[in-house]
Amino acid sequence: MYHYLKWAALSLFFRRNLRYLLLIVISIAGIYISDALYEDMARLSALSGENANIGRYLLMKWAAVLFFTAVIVWSIMRLGLGVSKSSEKKEDNKTAQNDPYLKRLEKFKTKKNLRSESDIVIQSRKKGKNKER
Repeated sequence: MYHYLKWAALSLFFRRNLRYLLLIVISIAGIYISDALYEDMARLSALSGENANIGRYLLMKWAAVLFFTAVIVWSIMRLGLGVSKSSEKKEDNKTAQNDPYLKRLEKFKTKKNLRSESDIVIQSRKKGKNKER
């Protein structure tokens, strides 16, 4: 049972945060691509003798790196890891009605009282006495 609960929670996390996770991956790839482009353009400028352009390429590279870093930080902050209590309650009420995963997880939140056989017999006798009166 714990195994299913764990995978349900994990799939719910990925489903809710898919766009932010994709933005993080795209931003990391963007940082590597901007670095590779800078290296290629700096080599081309050095080979062609246009050393004045290398400074502009470096500035463009760091602007791209800062932009992608800001996107990564924003995406991490938007992940559903930590939400304020007031907004969490409002969202839970809205999404619990529509989300099949949350409906499935709701049954694990509340403990059902297990009744012993003697409790059942006592309760049935009380009901029988109430019917006789």
